[in-house]
Amino acid sequence: MLVTLPSQTTFLALVREITHRMAETAGFADGTPDQLALAVDEATTNAIEHAYAGAPDREVLLQFEDRGPDFKVEVIDTGAMVDPRSVPRVDLSRYVSERRKGGLGVHLMEKIMDSVTFRRTARRNVCLLVKHKEPGPEDGRS
Repeated sequence: MLVTLPSQTTFLALVREITHRMAETAGFADGTPDQLALAVDEATTNAIEHAYAGAPDREVLLQFEDRGPDFKVEVIDTGAMVDPRSVPRVDLSRYVSERRKGGLGVHLMEKIMDSVTFRRTARRNVCLLVKHKEPGPEDGRS
């Protein structure tokens, strides 16, 4: 499923709702849909705030794929390229003691998802978020 949204943070609640419902439909339960919604929210926020520098007249695309053992979401923008390697690693204890805000997006995505990758292709930034599904009894594995 492909969803196109304006690059405005007022649409983040919709991003979370759609992601939550897609995750439930994919078979995730026990709080995982909320976590996946948070990860996709963070990726979308990064596109809006960093790639588009807050410009409200652009678009962010969300591509959901629920096939096989993985649930995948691509967050796609046509903004400025941001090198994820330039994002500093987070020292959570120092972060909390300094009462900092922001800057945890990539860290949170990596904690929630099984894989987070970034690429630039055809003048588009693509953040691919992957969560593995737990094998169920119908898979012959328990």
